[in-house]
Amino acid sequence: MSDLESLTPEMFATVANITGERITYIPQGQAALLPKAHVTYGDEIVDIGAGQAVQQDITVSVSKLALPWMPRSADRVRVGQLPGVTFYPATPREDSSGRDWVFDLKVVR
Repeated sequence: MSDLESLTPEMFATVANITGERITYIPQGQAALLPKAHVTYGDEIVDIGAGQAVQQDITVSVSKLALPWMPRSADRVRVGQLPGVTFYPATPREDSSGRDWVFDLKVVR
């Protein structure tokens, strides 16, 4: 019988499947994946030379069980809240637990 600690990654993945937002993750040169992830939408102020502008700031947290490799900038991501916009993963990192990948989304230009 498994203990609680060994089941923790699967429990967190199950919670993400229930409460998360469906994203489309397209690894470079491979078929698209449709994992559920926690997507945080926000705004940030950026300097544009003569002034400042507000830019959307999006962060994704996805289980390593759903995405077993570190996200790469050559991969592509789409989120349901912004249909028709394609992003790439930027600044990929592990969350503090080591169970999830966390990355920012930047618009593909």
